[in-house]
Amino acid sequence: MKFRTKLIFGFSIVIFFISAILGVVSYNFNSRRLSEKAAQSLKFYSRQTAANVDFTVDSMKHVTDYILSDPDMLNAMKTLPKYYGSSTYSKTIERNELLDTLNSGISMYYINSNFYRVIIFNEFGDVASSTNTGSKITNKARNTTTIDWLDSAARRHGKPILVAPHMDGWGIRESEEVFSLARKVQGGDFGYIEVQYATEELKDIFEVPDSDIKVVAFLPGGHVLYRSEGLPDELVRYIKKHPAVTKMDSITVSSDASMWTSASEVSGNYGIRVVALEEKTEIVAGMKDALMIALGMAVGCFVISMGVVIFIASKLSRPLTALKDQMENTGIENLDAELKVPATDDEVQAVGIAYQNLMRRLNESIVKEKRMSLLQLQAQFDTLQAQVNPHFLYNVLNVISSRGVMDGDEEICEICGCLAAMLRYSTSTKERYATVEKEIEYLERYIFLLKSRYEHRLEVEVQCEDSIKQEILPKIVLQQLVENSAQHGYQNSKNIMKIQVKGWRDETGWYFEVRDNGQGATEEVREELNEKMRKIREKIMSRGSSIEMEIGGMGLANTYARMFLLYNGKAVFRIRNMEEGLSVIIGVSEKEEGTDVSGDGR
Repeated sequence: MKFRTKLIFGFSIVIFFISAILGVVSYNFNSRRLSEKAAQSLKFYSRQTAANVDFTVDSMKHVTDYILSDPDMLNAMKTLPKYYGSSTYSKTIERNELLDTLNSGISMYYINSNFYRVIIFNEFGDVASSTNTGSKITNKARNTTTIDWLDSAARRHGKPILVAPHMDGWGIRESEEVFSLARKVQGGDFGYIEVQYATEELKDIFEVPDSDIKVVAFLPGGHVLYRSEGLPDELVRYIKKHPAVTKMDSITVSSDASMWTSASEVSGNYGIRVVALEEKTEIVAGMKDALMIALGMAVGCFVISMGVVIFIASKLSRPLTALKDQMENTGIENLDAELKVPATDDEVQAVGIAYQNLMRRLNESIVKEKRMSLLQLQAQFDTLQAQVNPHFLYNVLNVISSRGVMDGDEEICEICGCLAAMLRYSTSTKERYATVEKEIEYLERYIFLLKSRYEHRLEVEVQCEDSIKQEILPKIVLQQLVENSAQHGYQNSKNIMKIQVKGWRDETGWYFEVRDNGQGATEEVREELNEKMRKIREKIMSRGSSIEMEIGGMGLANTYARMFLLYNGKAVFRIRNMEEGLSVIIGVSEKEEGTDVSGDGR
């Protein structure tokens, strides 16, 4: 696929996804905004209707408060039970006068215009009603023992109770559905007061201006006080059974595969729970027009953007095509040829310059590769030559050892055997590193040779914990440190040479210390050694392990270089003057990287 086609195809995918994402974001934003608006409306209507129903129930309670606060009516209710069972004419007259007091007290315009009926009755058959004309003639012979809320009112000790919607049982000619506020008169069997409100008139309380919003109200006991027309029975039963689902400001409940958004409010005075609901489809319907507009804008943006992309891609690909043709004509024979890069596009010109620089570096690399091949061949020859030299030395050592046997000098034989083992270990090219255990074995052979030379003037003590014997070190490291102490630590001294070699492990890593009782290192030597170590680090970090071939020698700088190559930033190399002699510590820090190469141990 050509660059121009790839560019157009790639940008088309990007633009498509951007348009799709913008559409989704816009849809989600509008959906969330409409949902929040709907939730706020539902919360407002639920609070408003809860306040309205509280006001209505308060007015019903005020009627009972009015009756109980009127001395004449309260006295009549308390006196009527005394006439129960009396049939004398005078008693009957007095009883009727008391009932007339009650009937006239509650037959008020305010009560008749705002409530369906107000009833005062007792269990002895005394009944007073606010309405007793027309279709609202009261059945005063009603059997009050069938009224199911009497026990609940008695248990409330004079406090009002709310009675769920029920058919009015006091009417003679007709019966209408009402809900009631009732309370028992305290102090004895003085009767009950019931204030009825027609459920048909609850529409004026619970109806909201938005016809899409439905309302359902529940009494504290869970009975339905009111429900809007069109609410599914299953939804009402679900809300009644799970009241917690509507406690949040906005939550979705399901019924008959339909989704509803709801908000609830509990009236503060009577605990009536009002739930306002709106079907999700009504909310989503308002987004269709906005969604179509968003889709149209997305398609238009996509078409315009694609036209711009095609134009830009054609312009960009033209100089690149010319550059490609020149690059295809480049070969080894014309690597240094100058490219003709169009000067109209800075990026294309930069690519051409970078390519020309690449050709120059490639040409230089080819020359360097030829030189490296020659050096590698020379190194292989030197390696073969180094393998021949030990064989000659082994033969000489065997001759010396044989002469020692002939002369009966076993020490010469031991020296030759020890030296042969050391040569075999040090000249082996199979392994460049060895375990601590093998290094100690090699060191002990070297110490044997030193003692053969210095005899009683040399005392060497070697201690090593078993926990570090399998750790890895560059070969001949410990021997180099001991040799450095023996050769340079006692140049101006005839004292007994005491050298201690100690290996241990602690919580930070594992270490070796070689300490002597010689003259130590001068300030010049330490500064020179620090400078060598600094240069070694720089060379190793820039060029890697080839530094070993350049350093040469077997001194401390060589030891540090090989430790740094093996363990990099974890290597520890510390030199410091003691009160008596010099201490050299090498090792590996297992806690954190950071090589210690201080010449004075700081």
